[in-house]
Amino acid sequence: MKEVVNIQSASKRYIQQAVQIVFALSLLELLILQMLGAGLLLTPVLVSMCFALIVELSDAFIWKRLENKTEENKATFFMAVSGFRFLLSLLMLFVYYFMSDRSGMIAFILLFAPYYLAVLVHHSIFFSHLRSKS
Repeated sequence: MKEVVNIQSASKRYIQQAVQIVFALSLLELLILQMLGAGLLLTPVLVSMCFALIVELSDAFIWKRLENKTEENKATFFMAVSGFRFLLSLLMLFVYYFMSDRSGMIAFILLFAPYYLAVLVHHSIFFSHLRSKS
């Protein structure tokens, strides 16, 4: 029973950290955009923020369900999350490419990349620390 409580608390901690990281990054990007005087870039920030939150929350909920499974399932999960995150980000870039012009696409990539990297780094660090404790 103690293992289930640890999984529950670790999952809550992962979600809490993910939300804090995404909102801090959003505020930072909005502050930088405000300082640069760049207008009409709220859409890329909101799309990127939603992407990061959806990926992180789905990651946490799926991990919580699979944590009590065999080691084979865990390895498959970590590979699948990495592949899913990459393919979903490519899909986001592809869709945005058709919805905007060249300068809009460059702005989207510059605003989207920090979210992708933050999600990637958070996932890697959190689960490497979690694995080293068990």
